[in-house]
Formats: sequence, C-alpha cells, structure tokens
Amino acid sequence: MRRRGPASRREGWQRHRGNRGGHENCARASFHRVLSGPELSGYVRRFRNYDTSGVGEQPVMQKKVNFFSDNEDFLWHFDNKFSFEDAWKWVSPEAREATGVSSAKEYAALWRDVLGSFGEVCGSAIAPNARKVEEDGIDLDAAGNVVVPETLRRNIETLIQIGVPGVGASPEFGGSGAPMFVELAANEILFRACPSTALNTCWWGPIAHVIERFGGDREKQMAIPKLATGEWSGAMALTEPDAGSDLGQMTTWAEPQPDGTWKITGTKRFISNGNSEVILVLAKNAKGAVGLDKLSLFMCLKEEDGKRNVHVTRIEHKLGLKASATCELKFDGAKAWLLGENGKGFHAMLQLMNEARIGVGVQGVGLMEATLRMAQDYANQRHAWGKPIARHELIAEKLLDMEVELRAARSFALSACFAHGMVHLGEEYLLRNPGLPAAEKSAVEAKLGRYRRRVRKWTPLLKYWVAENAFLHARSCMQIFGGYGFTTEYRAEWWLREAMILPVYEGTSQIQALMCLKDTIKHAINRPRALFEKALGNQVMAMSDRDPLDRKLARCRQMYYGSVLTTIKQVVAEAFRSSRREAGGMDLLKSIKLLGRELQRQENFGPALLNAERICEMKALVCMAESLRRDCKKDPSRKWIYERFLYKAMPRITCLKTFVEQEDPVIAARLASGSAREAHRLKGPVEAAGGHLQGHGNIARGADGNLPGAGGSHPVH
Repeated sequence: MRRRGPASRREGWQRHRGNRGGHENCARASFHRVLSGPELSGYVRRFRNYDTSGVGEQPVMQKKVNFFSDNEDFLWHFDNKFSFEDAWKWVSPEAREATGVSSAKEYAALWRDVLGSFGEVCGSAIAPNARKVEEDGIDLDAAGNVVVPETLRRNIETLIQIGVPGVGASPEFGGSGAPMFVELAANEILFRACPSTALNTCWWGPIAHVIERFGGDREKQMAIPKLATGEWSGAMALTEPDAGSDLGQMTTWAEPQPDGTWKITGTKRFISNGNSEVILVLAKNAKGAVGLDKLSLFMCLKEEDGKRNVHVTRIEHKLGLKASATCELKFDGAKAWLLGENGKGFHAMLQLMNEARIGVGVQGVGLMEATLRMAQDYANQRHAWGKPIARHELIAEKLLDMEVELRAARSFALSACFAHGMVHLGEEYLLRNPGLPAAEKSAVEAKLGRYRRRVRKWTPLLKYWVAENAFLHARSCMQIFGGYGFTTEYRAEWWLREAMILPVYEGTSQIQALMCLKDTIKHAINRPRALFEKALGNQVMAMSDRDPLDRKLARCRQMYYGSVLTTIKQVVAEAFRSSRREAGGMDLLKSIKLLGRELQRQENFGPALLNAERICEMKALVCMAESLRRDCKKDPSRKWIYERFLYKAMPRITCLKTFVEQEDPVIAARLASGSAREAHRLKGPVEAAGGHLQGHGNIARGADGNLPGAGGSHPVH
C-alpha cells in the first residue's frame, strides 16, 4: 500500500542488494547491517551510517529511547519464558547458517540484541512520528492508488532499512529465519510506538509464512523474496460487504484456467493493507458453491503483466488507525494461483488467522504499556490537595490495577507466542526430517501436540481478554487525565480511539468467546468424567493446599469448572425438551452418554451461547493466573503480581459464576419470539452454512455441525 517514489522501489533495492550472490547472502548482509561490529549496542551510529540512497530521507532520532530495554518486565519474560534451548533443537541448518550462531545461548543473545536494536529504532525514530502519521492520514487518488504521506513512508523505509521485512522469512528466500515467537513478540514494541505504522508493516512475515507453507515453488519464488526485502507488502482478504463471520454467505468465486491459474471475481471489503502487491484471497472454487469445503485460498498480485489485476475502489474513513489503508477490493477476472489443496482454503487461512489473533493480543499489550506509562507520568506530576494524584487512593488503585493486568497480559501473551512459535518450528522440523527414527519422531510429535493444544486453548482467550481490557486501560488513562484527557492536547484520547479496534478485527470478541465455548463444551461432552474429576479435585485443593494463593487459584478453577457443568446441564435439559424425551431421573453422566452428539445440535445450544463470554472470561482469568503462578515459581520476587491478580480475579469469577447459574426468562422469551417471527417470514428454519444459530447471528459451521475456529466481523480483513 506504499506509494513508490520517483525511482522505483525495485531499483532502490537492487542498489541495496547489489550482487551479493543469492538470497542466503542477502540474509547474512541484512543481519550484518543490524548486528555486526565490535560495538553491538551502538546501533544508532550504525543506522545513521547506513547507506540510504534511493530510499528517502534519513529518520531523525529526536531522543534516544529504547522500547525494549526500558521494559524490565518484557526483558524478564524474554530471558525466562522463551526456551531457546528447546527452540534450537528444531531450528533449520539454513537458519543457523544465516544467523551465524552455533549454540542455543548464542541464538538467544542474537535475538535479544535484535529486539534491542528494534526497540531503539521504534522508540527513537518511529514513536516521535506517530502524531504526524495520524494527522496526515492517507488518501486514494483518481487512479485507485493509496497515497502514503511522507512521514509514514519514512517510517516504513526505516523498518525496511534495518531488515525487518525478512526477519521471519526463510533464508532460502532472503530472510533470516527468526523463530516466530520473536517475530510475534516484536508486535508489542512497534504497536506501542505507532499503531498505524504497525498495521502497515506487520504483514510481511505472516503472508510469507502462509505462501511458504502452502504454495508451490513458483508461488514461493514469485512472492517471498520480494516480501523479505520489503519491495512488496501483503494482505489477506476474507470479508465481503455481506459476509463477515458467516463464510457461507461469501460470493467471491474463482474459475480454473487451462494454464493452471485461476480467475477470481467478486468484492472484498475492510481489507487492511489492501493496496499491497500480494494478496491472499479466500474464495469459493465455483460460482454459487455451498459449504466450507468449497472454499480455497489463492494468491493474487496487484499487478500482472504491467496491468492492474486488483482494483482498490475505496478506502474507509475510520475512528482510529487513520494511516492504515482499509480497502475495498474489486476482482474482475483477476489472475490468481491456488495455495494448498482445492477446497482446503478455510484450513489454510486458519494458520494466518491464528497467528494474526495472537499478534492482536500482543498489540494490545503494547497499547496497555503505552497507556500505563502515560497515566503514571501524568498522575505523578499532577498535584491536588498537596500531593500527586498518583498518591490518592482511587488513582493509586487504578494505576496498580493497570500495572498488574498489563503484567498478567504480557505473561500470557508471550506464553502463547512461544507455544505458537514452537508449533511452527516443530512442524517444519518434521517436514525436513521425514526419516526420523520412530522413537524420536514419537517424542517430537508428543511435544508438538502439547504446544498445539496450548495454542488452540490460549489463542481465543488471549485475543478476547487483552482486546477487551486494552480498551479499558485506554479509558482509565483518559479518566486519570481528567478534562485534559478529552482534548487532543494530550494523546490519551488517541490511544482510546486506537484501542477500540482491538475487540473487533481478526474476529470480534464474541467470535473468540464462541470458539472457546465450542472447544470447552465439546471436550466436556466427549470426556465428562474428566470434567467432574477436575471440579472435585480443585474443590479439595481449595480447602487443603498449603499455599493460600494456590488455594485461591484452585477455588477459581473450581468455580470455572462448576460453571461449565452448569452450562452442560442447561444444554442437556434443552436437548431432552427438544427431543420430547424424559430424563427419567438420570444423572448428568448418563444423560450425556445417552444423548451423545445430539447435544451438539444447534437447537440445544441456546443456554450455552448466552454464557459464551462469561465462560471465556473465566477461563482466560484462570489461564492468566496459572501463567503468573509459573512465573513466580521461577522468580519469587514476582509473587506480588500473582497475589494481586488473584485478589481481583476471584470476585470477578464469582460474579460470572452467579450469572451462569441464573436463568434469564426475559432474553429467552425475546430470542424465542425473534426466532418465531423469522421462521414465519421465511416459511422455514433459518439455516446458515450447514447449521443454525437462531437469535445469535449467522456463523458458518463445518461439516460436523461445529462452529469453526475462524470468522468474525473482520473490519480490516
């Protein structure tokens, strides 16, 4: 989505790349620019000496600030949460060669230094431009090109100069092969500096990962090297004007061509970075096709044979992220290439969406860090009644709550980053080594399975909780500023506007809650005895554990599992009513066994859907408390974070449990009335993509009748 200058980007990058002898050498050169030389920490001097001919004006570092090294909590988690010993075992030989390190210890030190350099650029060169970036915004010219103002362009070029686009791409294609958990963690630093710049530049790695995983050699060579240099940017296109969460309503379709390519026809809307050179498009594999198994993933280039292949027809004017191009795209027989198997596009897109959802969680942590620091600075210098307002009880508690919640969010987010990164490394390791001895392969698969389960469990919880609470933190920051917070003189109102997108894009909070609920209920129905055992076991621990904090945590778990059981009971009761059968005094275990998969029929799911956000929040709070517990076992000085978080989480979980246990006849009557009116209007049941969600909007469902792990209102995808 970046405007090219008088000299083409390609010519500029040829000057930078020179004749370095292939993509592998380019990768090493990229790291040399950032890390070489005896003064590893003297990054600013090296950056200023870097040849910037052909890429615009040099950024001005007004004040030396490092958004990585100034954050002791981030540093602690990098050193204690990211197990480079485990990661090193699965790192490819090519990535080891590209980075020039020979041990896990050196590997960890390398990426710590990279984040340090990145943090200094973000704090000293990117962040000072954030206000100007927002004020300038973006525009669309008559030819359908997104016009990027000078300040934003300079921010993007700065990140290109230091090698950011290729950090996560494979060395084979000119990248540096960074572990994905480092790549994801960097989102916190950049979003704290400038959210709009982050949205313009966060797609290089994720798009390259998907093309590398699902593309053929042609597609990989066509796109990844240019993504790795920053010559191209990327986007993913899911949402349509009338299809967000309900993928069954998607109308964009593709038609195969004799030469093996496809032609795409349709319109996509709310596409972040939509003016990118390469766009991943989810489309039906035939006009009018029905079902998730008819969706395929395609790679489409903005220009083909010197002509426009994809047309930007409008950009959205938004409340926040004003310098991020949110585009409507028109595909009129656009040439495209199939990625992965035909009909498996939904599953391929899930990889990108899960990575993006964890990324949004990390972005939220960056915003929480920025708003906490702003609120603390103001509260410490603003005096009232003879002392700083930071020392007044209500403000002091609000600041403490913000700090503890931020630390809990970061602990959980970086745990999710590491798990997702290890899944990526482990899968690539198995693909590279198909002939592993059976015992070693079994051990790798078992470890990989544990990481996959964590990612599946944690991703919707992280996206839900951090997105919702980052907005509350921005709101608290504005409140601490009082009347000044409502003005544009300070930046509190800006952060509030930037925060409002987090619960919406990459799947709304409600979609995350439904994903969480689906997995929770499905697991409980398939293994009901295990759920009973966990509920009873935590009840015993809540009374008998020697550690008072662990007793509190056990009590929180007990209330969560009890709420899941209550929800299951409601679903079972609804299933008996809908099937016109009598329970006959059966206990819950026998009822679940009798009803089996019938419990997962949508018409029985009403009570569970109403509890989705409550169950999701409870589960998130428990998982975050568990993450903090692991932290303080490693470092007892962090016990106060665990203690304070439980102090606030336990009454919240108690409140949510009370809501779950209550019946709400008013909403039940409203939903029943609405369903009856809709059924009468259509003269039949309301169906959406293989299932029903009466009274709760239409969500695409898979062939097994379950809610899929994707979708949501994607206003920027």
